[in-house]
Amino acid sequence: MAHYDPAAGASGSSPLYRALCVRSGNVVILGMQKNASVNCAGMVLFRIFQGNVQVLGFRPPRGVYFSLHSPKWNNLLVIEGRPGNEETQAPFGPSNARLLQVMEPSLPSEALIEDEEIAADRLAMQLIDDYPVVLVLRAIPVTCGNVMSFYENTRPEKLSTILPGFKMIISQYNQHLLSDITAEFDITSAAPPTTDPMHHDWKSSKRILAELVVIDSFKTLHFTEPWQATVDSLQASLLAEENSMSQKIVVCGGKGVGKSTFCRYLVNRLLSEFKTVAFLDTDLGQSELTPSGLVALHALTTPLLGPGFSHMRNPVRSFFCGNTNPGNNPLYYMKAVKSLLRLYDTKWGMQTSANSDNAISRSRQYACVPLVINTDGWIKSMGHDLLCNIIEETNPDHVVQLVAATKNKQFNVPTGGSWHIYAVPPWDPIGVTQPPRSSKELQVYRFHSYFLARSRCDLSRSLLQNLQVLSEKNRVDSDIYRAYAQLTPFAVSFDQVDISFAGSSVPPSQLLFSLNACVVGLCVNSKHKPFEQDELGPREGPPRIVLQPVHAPCVGVGIIRALDAKKRQLFILSPLPLSILKRVNLLVRSSISLDSIMLSAHEPVQAPYVVTDIVPSEGTGSNVMQSRNNLKRKRDGKS
Repeated sequence: MAHYDPAAGASGSSPLYRALCVRSGNVVILGMQKNASVNCAGMVLFRIFQGNVQVLGFRPPRGVYFSLHSPKWNNLLVIEGRPGNEETQAPFGPSNARLLQVMEPSLPSEALIEDEEIAADRLAMQLIDDYPVVLVLRAIPVTCGNVMSFYENTRPEKLSTILPGFKMIISQYNQHLLSDITAEFDITSAAPPTTDPMHHDWKSSKRILAELVVIDSFKTLHFTEPWQATVDSLQASLLAEENSMSQKIVVCGGKGVGKSTFCRYLVNRLLSEFKTVAFLDTDLGQSELTPSGLVALHALTTPLLGPGFSHMRNPVRSFFCGNTNPGNNPLYYMKAVKSLLRLYDTKWGMQTSANSDNAISRSRQYACVPLVINTDGWIKSMGHDLLCNIIEETNPDHVVQLVAATKNKQFNVPTGGSWHIYAVPPWDPIGVTQPPRSSKELQVYRFHSYFLARSRCDLSRSLLQNLQVLSEKNRVDSDIYRAYAQLTPFAVSFDQVDISFAGSSVPPSQLLFSLNACVVGLCVNSKHKPFEQDELGPREGPPRIVLQPVHAPCVGVGIIRALDAKKRQLFILSPLPLSILKRVNLLVRSSISLDSIMLSAHEPVQAPYVVTDIVPSEGTGSNVMQSRNNLKRKRDGKS
């Protein structure tokens, strides 16, 4: 929880914060007292130059950049100062740049400028004597994939701003703090006459803070004592000397109780003790690290600092179910989960620490890879059966059940195994709340982050302002959706891939119509039989259809942008490199709709096979009927 106390700097003459910036304004050096904290709104890269901090349970090492995404419309992340490491500094080096490229491969090349990092380190040295914690904050370039994390509320007539896309938030209750740190400063004062308006290195600390700090309503992530005690207990069990084997943790609960938030907090805490944490995501609708429709196993070495759509990662292995509801094909869903559990057991499950002396804890950090399993929020009827099957197949060491107060979100966890069950209250946001984004909107954000991570967003700041406001959230949708039409597709011959369906299939005569503008899983089928060479010349018609579901690993997700029936080619959008796409020999057509993306572009002529002048909204009757869980119904004989 954020804690702003003006008395925090009372132990010395230094104020609570001090800030300096480089000439471009894209890098800010922030000195803060060790018991101070920062409510983060927006997106930013940060590294620790001196001291210790904690954010979402993770304690970052010094000198390494980490990306932080904290949308204003979501629960704000808080960087909290911690004591320790006040005598050691970690300047930026070439190895840090290479590490950032590995950790954040989707970042544009201009995200890091070495000369600015050297200048930032020089400025940071001016703060180390008066401030035990010194952070270096760098702006993240805005793309169509991360624009929904962008936060800016300064006046649009200003040519440039300090650290664009990121602000420190304080509440009206603590607005006197802003007055304290910017005392006797007039933010309306003009720059020196000879100063370039695009330069910011002339600005004083008070002016930088006045531009960086915003008074606004907000809500922060608050980790209650039961949550912290549960994670402390899990961490102690994993580090215990008698438990030398890797352990499994299942996190379950109804919808909206905080499963994803708890998983992020747990993973981040474990990454402070273990080099790698395995993460199995079985939630098809609200996947944490991939687009919707995938069951995926990840090997995490970097923290999860932001909502699910903000950190897309390539999994160790995944399977494409092609739907947001496992009930459409529960047998295939469970087969995918079992396959990934076997893969974990093969790679990490049987590993143990080799040492039994005082170095055992350090050895365990590298030898043991704990597994965290995120489950679906569907806990009634078939959903409860699937959850119980996952727990029984996993045979975990620990089961964390987030218990809700409402009856329709309560359920029983199997007790027949040797696992220890933790009953934990649901999460509790602190601060002013606003209506969250819907599950469908978050699914669209995941597609943006996955496909458009490298698509520059050249919209003006006046258009990007106030996107966190509910009434303004769709203002730039058409501009973002147009970016899909600007992506370069890959041309794939009909003869190179087979077609399968996640759900109902269609007759061959309707196959090409069903593939237009649809989401497909890009899979590698080991049993694929290529056509003989003499058959390739005279072949005609659509691609070959595989009627039975194929249990083939999925390397990613694509969108069929268009097709050419005469040349027998599919044009597929995918962020994957060509070296991986060459291995794909099976396309699994999903039932995930992209109508909202195609119909929202200003230039529908760029979107093939879309009619916008005769049907309302997404097209009446154009999709498969979906359940309406948002409607209140009578349950258990009660209204």
